[in-house]
Amino acid sequence: MNAVAKVGRALREALLTLAAIGGVICIVLTIMAFAGGFSLIMFKTGSMSPTIPAGSVALVQSIPASEIAIGDVTTVDRAGELPITHRIIGVSPGPTAETRVITMKGDANDSADPAPYTVSQVRIVRGSVPGLAYVIVWFGNPWVLGAITVAAALLVTWAFWPRSPRPETPDAEDATSAADDDPAAPEPSTRRERRLSRNVTSCIAIGALVALPTLGSAPAADAAGLVSIASNGGGTHALDPVIPYDWDLDIDARAAPDDGDLTITLRGEGQGLQLFTVARTCSMPWDASGCRGTTTEVDAARTLALDSTEQQLIRRATPSTVHLRISVTGSGAAGTATLTLRATAAQTSVEQTVGGTTLARTGGTSSGMLAAPAAVLVGLGAAFIVRVRRKKPR
Repeated sequence: MNAVAKVGRALREALLTLAAIGGVICIVLTIMAFAGGFSLIMFKTGSMSPTIPAGSVALVQSIPASEIAIGDVTTVDRAGELPITHRIIGVSPGPTAETRVITMKGDANDSADPAPYTVSQVRIVRGSVPGLAYVIVWFGNPWVLGAITVAAALLVTWAFWPRSPRPETPDAEDATSAADDDPAAPEPSTRRERRLSRNVTSCIAIGALVALPTLGSAPAADAAGLVSIASNGGGTHALDPVIPYDWDLDIDARAAPDDGDLTITLRGEGQGLQLFTVARTCSMPWDASGCRGTTTEVDAARTLALDSTEQQLIRRATPSTVHLRISVTGSGAAGTATLTLRATAAQTSVEQTVGGTTLARTGGTSSGMLAAPAAVLVGLGAAFIVRVRRKKPR
């Protein structure tokens, strides 16, 4: 066997080995999900830093409330809002024997969550990997998934493609099999290759494509009398389920009378996608590095209803200046979204709007989900046809 053939065989075995490992991991994760109640969650915020920083992926397991204890980091589902993952700092009996009332607090937060949670079941964090969420989001990109699909199909085709017969040499005469004596028969793959090839399709990622809805920013609003808003608006911003788009706004109500209030509300309008927001203020203007002063969370992570309902974020006495950051994440294959922030002081209101962009559908349909296995089957079919034709007598 020449050097090129040896390198090709070694490369093929290495790739098949990696594919087999990926297949085993997929199978193990599936078994854990169904048998042990395990799942993965991604962290969008840093409320559990430094234990679990933003962008981490955690392995969680569903357990009954009777098994929880103070100090556990658990995920609690909330009706109409995002699940929250914080550390338990208090446990008391619930209204029934199966329930518990728990108090939780983020490691990075100065105070406990506003209200306790009555739970019958929670998801306890068994471990986490920092930064893995960004990798998962990257793999969810349609271009990346497309490249993986093509690569997997090529690998399967290459693995099963019939090989040219190997010329016999005197030194290899004793090791030649009966199949090699027939010059018309192609050299079969080794047992190792055949065994590894069976696991290739197990590692094909057949998930719905991660949607990338977008929000277009309107220009900064001009000053309007007693209150004005300036923002970092401009251009179009891609959203994903983990990495937020940070909408920074400076609300200036220093000219408002001393005996008034500044009220800041947020509303969403649109369809076809789901938005999540977290609102924070900083004692100084926000910049690319974040807050250089003191940060205060004014609105915890929540689902923003796209029904034009205004949600109050801040109410404080005037004169006042607010440096606000609204972190927005989203999911959905296609749709339109507009966010509007309204600031009102002394019966004077100004608004800042971001959004109004409609996305073409990018994935998640049944045809898209079938692309990966279809490509693999095409490769297998091509290799089978060539193998059959080579075996036919001429």
